[in-house]
Amino acid sequence: MARAKRSWQPREMQMVTEFLTKFYAARRWKTRVRLGSPPEALIREEMTPEERAMVGAWRRWADAVVYPPPDLIIIEAAIRPAPGKIAQLELYALLLPHTPEFLGIKYEKIRLILLFAIEDPATTFLARHKGIECVEYKPTWLPAYLRILMPRERRGSLPGKEISP
Repeated sequence: MARAKRSWQPREMQMVTEFLTKFYAARRWKTRVRLGSPPEALIREEMTPEERAMVGAWRRWADAVVYPPPDLIIIEAAIRPAPGKIAQLELYALLLPHTPEFLGIKYEKIRLILLFAIEDPATTFLARHKGIECVEYKPTWLPAYLRILMPRERRGSLPGKEISP
């Protein structure tokens, strides 16, 4: 018997917002943060601020950025992380110094956090190997969400042979 198609919901954004509210309430943070800068050839002096913002709409966006002091944290969230999240975080770290909105912000270092609810051991191994912090966070609504998933979707990948550097 076929399962009914579940409706899309922004679960990762809900998860990251709950996480930030719980653990970073004392700091400034922002979700869905555009990173990088538009090519100079597209910016014209006569453009209004709104027009300049539209030109920048193509930029990549991180799930969240936590502002300093002393560090600046870029967070990418996933219910079940995949290796592509690692590349996204690495790219965001490279784009951040070229992001106009962050040029005036002083910070000692950039920290990268992969936030997840269901661990994928291979992905977290690779992330840690690359210096990315891996944080497991189980939101209160996770059990209800897991009940609507297929059994294979309720867990990370099965462990295979141990990976070592």
